[in-house]
Order: sequence, then structure tokens, then C-alpha cells
Amino acid sequence: MVIKNKEKINNLLYIFIFIIVNLSIVILFYRNILLTTGLLLIIAIYSLIRWKSRRTLITFIYCALVGTIAEIICGYAGVWEYSVTNFLNIPIWLFILWGNAGAVIYQVARYIRKKRRG
Repeated sequence: MVIKNKEKINNLLYIFIFIIVNLSIVILFYRNILLTTGLLLIIAIYSLIRWKSRRTLITFIYCALVGTIAEIICGYAGVWEYSVTNFLNIPIWLFILWGNAGAVIYQVARYIRKKRRG
């Protein structure tokens, strides 16, 4: 019982840190597209390995593609624009950020589902 609670706390703490680090990387380094992309990619790979979930990987890929396509469409429609871009009016790191967002939302949903079951 104590080990399971410690594991749950560690998972929640990791998710919280994951979110803060992703946001911090974008806020601090968005002007350097290559650095931002590399750092987000390192976090994505580490997290996907840590979570060891095929569904999380699929969610990552799906959200990365759909989110990025939506950003490209909105950019071309004039809804918003990015100050630094290098790929179809968006920064390429946005692809990884959308994937990370999808993966972490999926992990939170898994945690909530497990918590409801007991």
C-alpha cells in the first residue's frame, strides 16, 4: 500500500514537472527553433520511454499531427501568427509540443481512471 501511494505521488510529480519543463523551454528558448526542438524532443523521448505505453505513443503522434495541422491552418487563415517560424508559418517545435501535450493529457486521464477504479 505504501509503495503504491509513493508510486502514484511520483507519477503525479513527474507529470507536473513535465508540464512545467515543456512550458519553460518554449518560453525561454522559442527564438532558437533548433534548441527548442531538440530540448522538447529529448523530453518527449525520455517520457515516452518512461511511460512504456503504446497508446501514449499513438496519442503523441496523433496529437502532434492534428495539432500542428490545425496550427498551420489557423496561421494561414490569419487567426494568429508566430514571431519566429521555419515551417509553413509555424516553428517546427510546435509539432513536438502538441505531441507532448497529448501524451501528458492521456497520462493524466489514465491516472484518473485508475484512481476511480480503486
